[in-house]
Amino acid sequence: MWLLVLGILAVFGISFIYSNLGMGGGVLFVPLLFWLTGYSEDTVVAISLCLVMANCITSLWNHQREKLVAWKLGWTMAIGAAGGTLLGVWFNINTGKEIFLGLFLAVVLTVIIKMLIDWARAGGRTRSRMGCLLSDWGIRRSVPRSRRRRRYVNVCESDDDSKLTKKRQAVASTGTVGAGFMSGALGLGGGVINVPLLLYVLGRCTKRAAGTSFVIMLVSGLVGLAGYLASGTYIDWTYVAALTPVVFAGSFIGSRWGIKKLKGRHVQLLFIMVLGIAVAKAVYDLMMVL
Repeated sequence: MWLLVLGILAVFGISFIYSNLGMGGGVLFVPLLFWLTGYSEDTVVAISLCLVMANCITSLWNHQREKLVAWKLGWTMAIGAAGGTLLGVWFNINTGKEIFLGLFLAVVLTVIIKMLIDWARAGGRTRSRMGCLLSDWGIRRSVPRSRRRRRYVNVCESDDDSKLTKKRQAVASTGTVGAGFMSGALGLGGGVINVPLLLYVLGRCTKRAAGTSFVIMLVSGLVGLAGYLASGTYIDWTYVAALTPVVFAGSFIGSRWGIKKLKGRHVQLLFIMVLGIAVAKAVYDLMMVL
């Protein structure tokens, strides 16, 4: 009983936090589902994709209300993600659990290192970009100290349309193949790749990058789930039915609150901490397999 209660609270918290990051929450749903269910990796990934899609739907709704979704851009990038998702499904079905856990660890550790670097570079300032993923090194070196904070905030809050070229869009669409692969293989939403592409390559502001990422992840989730169903993977729909309303509630409350009031630096640190928990659990599971 207590295990179920803790699981529900964890799902709510994951949905609450990730609904503002442009990520589906699969990076924590996957180890949590392994812990709760004990199912094989393909079943866990399929269930995780269902929860990720629920998070995307609610978060996308709230971001759209604030006009923070670039729909055309999202659909374009989703094409590459769909192809990568099918490759990921095949990879997961045809590989062992140790390879799955190793790849999962590599992805999550990369995210932690990147976010720690960005968090440290903030230098004690409250960052106006959610999980900003923007290296401001060039800005800080070229702008006088007295003007740095104002310039920094403006860059973080506005789109840079000069980066929205056809060449850059092609590069970003190609990059989403990797996001789709992670979605199909690991049960992640793919926001770990989508959001940096939208920020760095296409110059979208943080909240619009997050909102648009949900479009791409929703497509990846649908394609991935269809792939697992077609392969005959067992899916425990009881868990899906029980946890989906919790995800809806967490992501709705989280995204509504976060869009208006969230301070990026503090939540980014919390994000790093919960990723650390996921890494510890995955390391333990990998040691048990080897």
